[in-house]
Amino acid sequence: MVIVKKILFIICVVIFNISIAPLCNAEELNEAKRLEEKIADLKEKLNEAEKRLQNLEPSKPENISDPPWKEQPFPSNVVQISEVMKNGTKIPFEVIVSKPDYKRPAYEEHWYSKTGRWSYIPSRIHYALHRLFTNYDIGISGWYDFEHNLGLSIPMFQNENDLDLYIVAFQTEITDVFTLGNQVVLVGHPKRTGVQVITVKTGAINPLNKKEPLLVQLATQSGDEIDYSLISYMPPDFWSKQKKN
Repeated sequence: MVIVKKILFIICVVIFNISIAPLCNAEELNEAKRLEEKIADLKEKLNEAEKRLQNLEPSKPENISDPPWKEQPFPSNVVQISEVMKNGTKIPFEVIVSKPDYKRPAYEEHWYSKTGRWSYIPSRIHYALHRLFTNYDIGISGWYDFEHNLGLSIPMFQNENDLDLYIVAFQTEITDVFTLGNQVVLVGHPKRTGVQVITVKTGAINPLNKKEPLLVQLATQSGDEIDYSLISYMPPDFWSKQKKN
């Protein structure tokens, strides 16, 4: 009788273990699936973090000059700003943006590292360091980057017959523009706030050497340089030449 009871007990234990085995296997499978999903999620977050890090800074520690890209050379013949103001040609300009109370932001949401295109720290430092920026309306993609790097919307008047040079000046009220040789000097009053965007006709500049860059300088009334920008000279008939090509 005792032996029979032992046999029955053993049979019951075996039956019980067999009955719960699928439940254990199901729980183990669910746990394994949860772990796989968590690992996949962590891998995705790691890849995203690596991409954001690449958008933010160089891959290794290094010293980077300003600007963080290859700057154009200066014109071969550069004179004092006072000489440009005294002996240069005063040229007309048009103010297309004037915001005297504008304060430059420390940070804008589209500079966030998830966006990537404008979040590179050396570039952000470059734009923060300078007050003067120049561009032509000859490339939509370049113009798009230009506006987003500045954090400023600028109207584009694509004049196909008479090309404009766009000049952005922060914290300065422009009063006059002079040109001499390959230099363009914007004279103005420094301010704590504000931004102006002006245009000048490239035909009015008439540089000494059209193959060399233009040195565009922002200066005080007394001829002290506040900032500068280097940009290639583009002729006023740029668009008509593009159509012929």
